[in-house]
Amino acid sequence: MPRKRVQRFSTREELLAHVASLYYERNWNQLRIAKALGLSRSMISRLLSEARKKKIVRISIEWPIRTVRDLEDRLVAEFGLREARVLDVENLPYSELVSWLGKLGAMELVRHLRDGMTVAVTWGITLWELVQALPAHSYPHLRVVQCLGALGGSHPCDTPAIVRRLAEALGAQSYYLHAPLIVESEEIAQRLREERMIREVLDLARRADLLLVGIGTTESEISSLKRSGFLSEEDLAWLRGQGVVGYLCARYLGLDGRPIPTPFDQRTIGLTLEEIRQIPRVFAVAGGTLKARAILAALRSGLIDILVTDKGAASEALRIHTGNRRILRMGG
Repeated sequence: MPRKRVQRFSTREELLAHVASLYYERNWNQLRIAKALGLSRSMISRLLSEARKKKIVRISIEWPIRTVRDLEDRLVAEFGLREARVLDVENLPYSELVSWLGKLGAMELVRHLRDGMTVAVTWGITLWELVQALPAHSYPHLRVVQCLGALGGSHPCDTPAIVRRLAEALGAQSYYLHAPLIVESEEIAQRLREERMIREVLDLARRADLLLVGIGTTESEISSLKRSGFLSEEDLAWLRGQGVVGYLCARYLGLDGRPIPTPFDQRTIGLTLEEIRQIPRVFAVAGGTLKARAILAALRSGLIDILVTDKGAASEALRIHTGNRRILRMGG
């Protein structure tokens, strides 16, 4: 029997995409594709290989997300958390780690959402990964509120971008804080806070049912405030000299969890630590051993209710915490 004529395609890439679609999306085997297109089976095999090499076909494997129950239990017991989720990974590059933390954070966050809630949101690369990983929902009466000024520029992890993506994923309403994160003077900051639109959004954020927040660090390698240009290396060094190890909503904490006043406080547009403390549920996502001290500071502050982190960060934070406690007992 004569072989059928090959279907014509305007480009080779269209042929590759068509063959790949039949094989990967419609589950045709190579023999069936070959007969349909009038080609040999070996040619179909070569076309599929070429489609992968040209990245017309991209294969990703979604590994199951594993967590470490004993570390979760220890974090809850030590710091009075409602919940802790600890990602069972170690020694990943930071970019891969935050991607996995985002996926775990998204899985955990949806368990705490209800229509009609108000969710306040900050910024950071881990939160960006979280909102990217969220499946679509429909919460038409849920409000997503920006509670911290914007970085500006084209930062993909800036607060307005996270608010927009989170609201889109949840089918929710969005409210934006039209102000920068840090301004040049206290006078400018005060005038901005008195602007009606900014005041109303901050008031809405203060009444939030849940705050979704990252945890920042003064470690230069992964400091978001340094990367965004708001703080210089000299600023970070000065903060470290004052005992600052981390920050929530650009508000600074020492290793003991106590707030450390800085000249930046009155120039920052966003919720204060005391206002954060009034929010019923604070959901924090952060990881990496370089952030262990910052995470420990946030835990000791009593501001965090739910923590999503990784094995390395949790283990190091608990090691430091236990060591400090042992030293205090010996000193007593």
